[in-house]
Amino acid sequence: MTYDPPRRSTSAATGDPLEIDLVLNVRCCGTCKFFWPSDSSRQPYGPYPTYDFSSNTPTLAEPVNDPVSFPWVTGKTRPPGFPDAEVMDGCRKAPIMTIGINPNLTAFLPGQTGASWCYPSFSSEDSTDPWAKYAYYYRYRSVYQERFDLEFAKQFMAPHGRIVAPKSGRMVSAQIPSDAPSYKIAVRYDGDAADTSIDLPGKLGEPRYVLLFNTSPPNDRFKSGDVIAARLDVPAGRSAQVFGQQIGYYERIVPLLQGFEAFLKEKGHSAQLRVGEDVGQLDMVACASPHWGPEWLGGSNDSVGSIINNCVKGNGWAVKQLLQTQPAVLILVGEASFDMFRYAFGALIKSNPVLPNRAEDGAFTLLRATADIAHPCMFEFQGTFGGHPYSIATRLIVAPHFSYGSNYVPQFRLSPADWQAFEKKFAACSHFLKSDPRIVPGTHSPPFVAFEIHKDLSHVLAQIKRTWPDAAAILMRGYYDATAMMQAVLEDLYANKQLSYVPAGAGKTGHLARGGGPCAFCDNKRWKFPQGCPYGKPQETPLPAGLLEQVAAEVVRAGSAPAGHGKARQATSRMFDDGFEARRAPPSALDLNQGPISK
Repeated sequence: MTYDPPRRSTSAATGDPLEIDLVLNVRCCGTCKFFWPSDSSRQPYGPYPTYDFSSNTPTLAEPVNDPVSFPWVTGKTRPPGFPDAEVMDGCRKAPIMTIGINPNLTAFLPGQTGASWCYPSFSSEDSTDPWAKYAYYYRYRSVYQERFDLEFAKQFMAPHGRIVAPKSGRMVSAQIPSDAPSYKIAVRYDGDAADTSIDLPGKLGEPRYVLLFNTSPPNDRFKSGDVIAARLDVPAGRSAQVFGQQIGYYERIVPLLQGFEAFLKEKGHSAQLRVGEDVGQLDMVACASPHWGPEWLGGSNDSVGSIINNCVKGNGWAVKQLLQTQPAVLILVGEASFDMFRYAFGALIKSNPVLPNRAEDGAFTLLRATADIAHPCMFEFQGTFGGHPYSIATRLIVAPHFSYGSNYVPQFRLSPADWQAFEKKFAACSHFLKSDPRIVPGTHSPPFVAFEIHKDLSHVLAQIKRTWPDAAAILMRGYYDATAMMQAVLEDLYANKQLSYVPAGAGKTGHLARGGGPCAFCDNKRWKFPQGCPYGKPQETPLPAGLLEQVAAEVVRAGSAPAGHGKARQATSRMFDDGFEARRAPPSALDLNQGPISK
């Protein structure tokens, strides 16, 4: 199978504004041979089910009442493959931008979610334009990604090599420890005293094994004669209902928008903020992987470093979009994302005091430092190029990883040594933290000790402060409510007129003010979206041709990590992260056999 579109290792000049140029170059990028080997059958992941739009700008259903899953669009299956590299999700001038490490390869997840997942693969069939479809897809993507109905996928399970249960039982575990196509699963048959290990053999380029049951209730039980696992090979040319499936990673920022929306309403604005419109979501690396670490990216620090240098510095896809968007605030998701950003552009981060080189409590320490209203952390650059000035000054926040909902539960966090001393000095308060039913020990906190407040937040805080004031003083030094801390930054930007709301008028709805400069993404000589641009950006005077490309090249040069941050190989080890974006909720909330489910 050949790549569609063909891959190229260097960018091609298009003569288009940068926001359009990124579509034309990112989608067909093949710089990293790990993701795009010359022989497509040697790709380490997949092949995965794909689908296509039937028109350039199809009507995409809107979710109602925040469903976990909903019928999104009717598509047509395409040949199985690997997902194209991604540009940013949402409005190209959104005033709030998030940047993670790279897109998550959700179909890699063993279980019913991975078995039903699908990716866009846009063609020129029926006189359509694959570039316009690609641009349209990413312009209007929000907190959802796509899957087929599980029963639809089951039709295409290859008959050879099926794993059939000899008797009833349950799935126990399924771990895929590397980018190798083979892996093992464990099941416990009813009446057995021990688990049974099953090998799922795989070969590069051949249909992969998927699991038809989950490793956690309620869909972990199978009956005698059920197919537990099989190779999936969805053929091209089939009409298929494509469902939007809510992704926890993207959903995590919704409470922040809701809180800021309430703040704006208190200020007299009829605000309605949305992910994809007011928030643009981007990644440092454009190609997808299941995790971010050597085991899944070629097996060594050098292979990971090569991907980082190719995409983050060499092609500079993310920083080019950042410079074109000019957001009021940039949220770097997780410590590994921050380390990658600092490795490439650290000299342009302005912070007083200087951000720690190794944060004691990871992204939580960095959140406290960057959400400090009295000491704003900024990403800044200015220069003149061919007589044309350019400048950017964007507030910078480092947020705990979006993949884990527990990171966004209000909580106390203490180092092991501090907790040991606290237990000894404040035994009664320590007992309260460990035994009160409203408080839950942290699950993603090691080595730090965390106590998450899941109910009655204000009452729990008031009780601790009233009953143990000295202990409370220590606890509050390590207290985090990540959403509230980030919202305080947005409110500070609003107070300083760096983030503003434009009231409705002249037939237009109210909205957060967009980033500076023109934008032709939704209305240009190559495509025009029916929704148009509600912000008047296509009518602004275009920037000189090539200006932002020149700026990006200088930002990459000037942004090289300051002395002391470490050489490339040493720095790479700080960028590893295994957050899995597909985990939105406990498995009980996801029953893909039942089609769309609401919360």
